[in-house]
Amino acid sequence: MTRANLTAWLVALVAASAVAFAFTRSDGAAAQTPVPTPPALPVPAVPAPAVDPQIVLKLGDTIRVEGAAMGCQVTRRGGRPVIECRRDGSLSGTYGTFMSDRKVTVARFRSGRTAQTILTARHGGDWRACGKPSSRGRAAAVGRGCR
Repeated sequence: MTRANLTAWLVALVAASAVAFAFTRSDGAAAQTPVPTPPALPVPAVPAPAVDPQIVLKLGDTIRVEGAAMGCQVTRRGGRPVIECRRDGSLSGTYGTFMSDRKVTVARFRSGRTAQTILTARHGGDWRACGKPSSRGRAAAVGRGCR
């Protein structure tokens, strides 16, 4: 009986293998059927890196410096737009800068209404120290006054 059981078991195994082989065998059509792809998962939008926007100032606009008692204003001098920057408060004894697309001027305010030009410079050009210059600036100012 043992031999009979073993033979029956082998016949059953071969039969099961033949049935499985028959069901998995194809004529190539299965290879042509596209495998369905899973639906794409939504990808969270990656924000663009933070870039500070450039601010365009117009005539009359002012800017303040946070944490400092100073600011700037866009004005017109000699028909050209100029950025004037100075310290807040009383002007007497303080300095201001006046920058256009052509030149830079640094002035020292004698009072709230008058100022003395200390330095002038042209972008890409010469510079002049004015008034009573320090020993280093004296040579640059000799014979050349500021306007």
